[in-house]
Amino acid sequence: MSEPSWHVERDRADRTIVVRIDRPEARNAISRATMNELDDLISELAEDSQIGCVVLTGAGDKAFIAGGDLKDFSRLDTPQKGQEMGKRMQEILNRWESLPVPTIAAIGANAYGGGCEIALACDLRVMAAGTHLVFSQARLGLLTGWGGASRLVGIVGKGRAMEILTTGRYVSAEKAQAMGLATDVAPEGYALAHALDLARQITRHPREAIRGMKEAVLAGTYETKARAQQVENEWFGKRWNSPEHKGAVARFLGGGAAVSSSIKEEAPKRGEG
Repeated sequence: MSEPSWHVERDRADRTIVVRIDRPEARNAISRATMNELDDLISELAEDSQIGCVVLTGAGDKAFIAGGDLKDFSRLDTPQKGQEMGKRMQEILNRWESLPVPTIAAIGANAYGGGCEIALACDLRVMAAGTHLVFSQARLGLLTGWGGASRLVGIVGKGRAMEILTTGRYVSAEKAQAMGLATDVAPEGYALAHALDLARQITRHPREAIRGMKEAVLAGTYETKARAQQVENEWFGKRWNSPEHKGAVARFLGGGAAVSSSIKEEAPKRGEG
């Protein structure tokens, strides 16, 4: 009998979807059934033209995601089965990373092992004060298997990635922010609220403009410079005659002072982020 499918919950908040790994009794560890749910959900999110952002979090206060479910994975009793599981999760996280809208990891408790790899597949990461990223694979005689090593190198560089992966040390939210692993640090208990506020800042802009920006950034991360600039130019052309851009230009030309004033009002005060 297959495992019941209720480990991935989703809620809609305006134009943001909140995805919650809901296995607090297992510290939100990822089982094979959870993988299947995530895979199905990604297909739904990729086709939903109404959403502008996705926030990923974990249930409870014991862990964001505690990596893979070792109890479930103990049934994978050959190197081939372990490799197949790792490959499947790599493909799932590649699809997650390629969603057409920005994704934010709201890390309200420690992330362990594969949970860190999942967080790295998100575009942005908000960590609560007092939380840590713990790449604990080496402690289990393993290494990253879900694409985390290459993503970590891309964010913090070779030397820092080697240090983090081989020592298995706890990386605090503040240190993670300093090295670019965390986008921001929220007060304790407010990671999700902070992530949702960030999502609102994103979703107030035209979805297709944000979609183009994400595709350009991904191209800049994984493609050649020439290909990345081609993607950026193509999206720039698509948006040039868009109603949103034409309307903004018309408002500016018809009342530049009013537009400049509204921009000034939105600008942060000195000393604010």
